[in-house]
Amino acid sequence: MAGTIRSKGSVPVADIVSGEVVRRGRRIRIMGEFTERDAHAVVVSGGGIADVAFEGDALVVDTAGLAIGGHTIRVDGVPSARRVPGRQDAAYHVVVVDTPAELGDELVVLHATRLRFSDLDLESLPMAGGVKGPFRDVFKAVSRDGEKAVTLAFDEVGEPVDIDRELAELARRRQDRYGRIEPALFQRLERGGDVEVAVWASTGDLGLETPEKSDTRPARKPGRAEALRRRQWSDLGEKLADVAREQGLEVASVDKAAPVVYGRIAADGVRRLAEHELVAGVFLHDREGVLDLGDSIAVHNSDDAHTAGFTGSGVNVAVYEPGPDVTTGLTISGRFQTSGSTSSHARMTHGIIRNNERNRPHGHAPDANLFSANSYDLDAIRWAAQDAGCTVISQSFHRSAEQTSDSLSHDDNYKDWLALHWPFPTIVEAAGNGASSEFVNHKGYNRLTVGSHDDNATAMASDSVFRNPKSGHADRELPEIAGNGVGVTVLGLTDSGTSFAAPAVAGIAACVQQAAPVLQSWPEGTRAVLLAGAWRNPSGGRWRADLVAGIDGRDGSGTADAQRSTSIARSRQGRDNSGALRGFDVGTLRSADLDGSGRSTFRYRITTPRSPIFFGSHVKVALAWDSKATRTDILFLSIYQNTLSVDLDLEVRDSSGALVASSMSWDNSYEIAEFDAKAGETYDIRIRRWSGTDDVWFGVAWTQISTLFDIIGSVQTPPVFSIGG
Repeated sequence: MAGTIRSKGSVPVADIVSGEVVRRGRRIRIMGEFTERDAHAVVVSGGGIADVAFEGDALVVDTAGLAIGGHTIRVDGVPSARRVPGRQDAAYHVVVVDTPAELGDELVVLHATRLRFSDLDLESLPMAGGVKGPFRDVFKAVSRDGEKAVTLAFDEVGEPVDIDRELAELARRRQDRYGRIEPALFQRLERGGDVEVAVWASTGDLGLETPEKSDTRPARKPGRAEALRRRQWSDLGEKLADVAREQGLEVASVDKAAPVVYGRIAADGVRRLAEHELVAGVFLHDREGVLDLGDSIAVHNSDDAHTAGFTGSGVNVAVYEPGPDVTTGLTISGRFQTSGSTSSHARMTHGIIRNNERNRPHGHAPDANLFSANSYDLDAIRWAAQDAGCTVISQSFHRSAEQTSDSLSHDDNYKDWLALHWPFPTIVEAAGNGASSEFVNHKGYNRLTVGSHDDNATAMASDSVFRNPKSGHADRELPEIAGNGVGVTVLGLTDSGTSFAAPAVAGIAACVQQAAPVLQSWPEGTRAVLLAGAWRNPSGGRWRADLVAGIDGRDGSGTADAQRSTSIARSRQGRDNSGALRGFDVGTLRSADLDGSGRSTFRYRITTPRSPIFFGSHVKVALAWDSKATRTDILFLSIYQNTLSVDLDLEVRDSSGALVASSMSWDNSYEIAEFDAKAGETYDIRIRRWSGTDDVWFGVAWTQISTLFDIIGSVQTPPVFSIGG
């Protein structure tokens, strides 16, 4: 839409698209049947001051005085000058950034990140003025017609740079420094002595193809191909164990679910072991755990989901941590071990999911089959998934190094691997509690990390950890979702922390999987449904706007909502559906599904009601997919790397083809797009593959909240009930 813009009848037309990233100081022109007095009908929300003027036949919004971040520009109540009565109402969401780059009008910028290179790492910086020293501003942009997609990168004075070359040089420096050794282990080697390690085998082409799973029914048992792969991995693990012994490893065990060998080795022998061709990676193996420190049924609307009949019935859910100290009030279907350490913490995390305490709420999934993976050992979570068949697993502890490490741990890699194999569990983890300098404790791609908010979902807990890990373009965003973890009371105990937010979300996941049993085998779909259903943001800002502005979000997509998520799960939609208020789908995205611009040839359609009392709605769309937890060839070195092998993006267009929302980050395994919809309109959701060629499993989901519902809901605060208190 570069150049001249013209209004369409009484509908205003702007020289931007909704969701566009604009440089502060950009003057946005809105064409319509306006007069000078109509400048007073423009409202800009989001912080700062916008000057609005009437120039020629357009309203011009000057963004120079706006704060960095997301804003909504509304033209409200301007009557049409034509004989046909009507109003010239319009709304445009923009994200304002400070950048030295000259961003031309011929392209639509839809994502931005600012990063700084050090010798071995990347640092994420806010997209604001006053940043000292060298940095790179990197943008995702598309042509105005949406067909062409390009990456743009500039230095701190606005000169173009070759960002792909600079990232490749960084990867080479890291390879030269670390080789196949995990950075956290590499630092540990400086202290000498013996270390506990996990050694991943180089699998070559063995069993790396995507396992088969149905997109219409849950996988009740592993298929023949999966059973064959496990035998092959076991054989490979035994072979690796023999090699590792020769290199000085005191082998403790060979994993049953992945090609991994565990053991102890002298620090000075790790480098020698890592150089063997059968080794893909050597990681620090920490077998100790640190417990993270409830929850209200009402704030998550779990009681409404229960009333509708969704209580987690038939879904196997596990709690992964030491066992409960008291089992009175708990019904446990199975345990990893008959004895072991116990805690009151575990009593609460189990009870938040399911309990049978008299005259008290019975948890978020009161009819789920509850299992106790009662050990810190990784073999316990493997048991929960592959022996007990649990399709939801809650974890509320972390390893000590995960607080201070900015990279994925062996546990992260292992759990991402588990999510890719039968029974394809949805793993939900506590983000952690601590200082602002602490990293989100769990950093995997194929799971959900949960932050903690108060009883009314209006504020995040002050110690709920949200610092993001390092990533390839410095725009990774964790946690993904939030739950109530403040003042939890259950089974005679009261405490606070993300530990109690995680099982709340896990219980909601079980209700979702009961509502749509196919999701028991599709963690990608479960994640998408939960993210789309999280329609309230306790920390205020929308996910995408905060991410683009470089604001480290605290609450992820927002507060998990059982009632809304189960409603989405009840509305399975197929590709090229006729249109639905809400819905979800799962499947495999292949190259054959994409057109020449990288966009899906199929689409999902959202419809809004035409009712005269319907004033519009806020629509939220979520997309989730997986990393490839396996061997990767990087700069001629074959190493184990858990990486996103494809970068997927979201775009939503209205019936005229205009872009109304998008989400286009680089380093996340999910995208979230939001917009305010019009009554009686149909919108198309399309997936765009920005990079990569692999087939990948995905889940997509959407929902909408009526504006009228929001108005009513804003004056009626629902009662809040603690579990058991």
